[in-house]
Amino acid sequence: MKKFLIFSLLGIMFSSNAYSNKIYNGTFIDAHSQAGPLITDEQVSKQINNNDVDLTLLSVRGKYINANQRYKSIQRLTGTKTRYLIPTKLAGFTQKWRPVEKVISVISILQEQAINNNINYTGFGEIIVQHAPHNHSRLKYEGINNDLNSERISRAIQIVLNDDKPVILHVELNDYEKDSKKILNQLVELSKKYPNNNFLLMHMAQIEFSEAKFVINKTNNIHFITSHADNDTQEKIKKNKGKSQQGWINLFDKNDNFQKRWLDLMNENPKRFVLALDNVWDGHWLIGYGNKIYMWRKALAALDKNSSMLIACGNANTYFKLGIKCLKDRVK
Repeated sequence: MKKFLIFSLLGIMFSSNAYSNKIYNGTFIDAHSQAGPLITDEQVSKQINNNDVDLTLLSVRGKYINANQRYKSIQRLTGTKTRYLIPTKLAGFTQKWRPVEKVISVISILQEQAINNNINYTGFGEIIVQHAPHNHSRLKYEGINNDLNSERISRAIQIVLNDDKPVILHVELNDYEKDSKKILNQLVELSKKYPNNNFLLMHMAQIEFSEAKFVINKTNNIHFITSHADNDTQEKIKKNKGKSQQGWINLFDKNDNFQKRWLDLMNENPKRFVLALDNVWDGHWLIGYGNKIYMWRKALAALDKNSSMLIACGNANTYFKLGIKCLKDRVK
């Protein structure tokens, strides 16, 4: 039995994937995560401090009146390992019945408070354009389906552009498949309208491979954030079938390596992808966080060295103007 286990482990270690036992050891930026209302500042800070992510760009969830103070609390505990993303979706932004003036004013209030509290924020959190319904014990939500030309979305985008920050957009092309062509065309129009600004699509926008190639070919300044496009999310989809959205795509094969077509696309267009994990709930932070970091470090090692450094650090460093040094190989 012991011999069988030893040979089994060796078989895993020396699998047919040449890069399976290599790890990307360069600077690792999580370009978008969130501190949700079900986890404490101390718990989030402990996870950030004790795991192998060099910098986390962090937004917060919950009551907007506490947002800036909550980030300051986390920053005191994490030091240089976090930067602030001003929340854009608090005060019912994603509730259709909430007045546009109210939800837009809250973004401006949070921005002003950050400035007055000497918080050197690096950008704004995701702007929810589309979000599928949820009937989960932790999230009851009827869903929302805006487009990029709707008033609340265009006004939120303008606040970010006026501050010369990258715009993070949350669109769901699979969960709202009937509107995917419209959204894709609006993204191309947005790119042409603001050619000197960068737009980042959360969760890969649930984009299919052919659609990703379309966006890359038609635009220069629309990029993909990699969060929740992995096997871990696919397992959650199976577990929560009928309770939450099902449209997330998967960049990985069953062995936690990049699918070859996505690997090739990333190597061909390394400036178009930005690494992020988008932890939100206590389960994201407290269960499997270290394993997900390892999965991404392992996958990044399969990319060309320049590609892996850009996706893991360089692109976020450029688009958010972080002013840090991205290392291809850190000395521990």
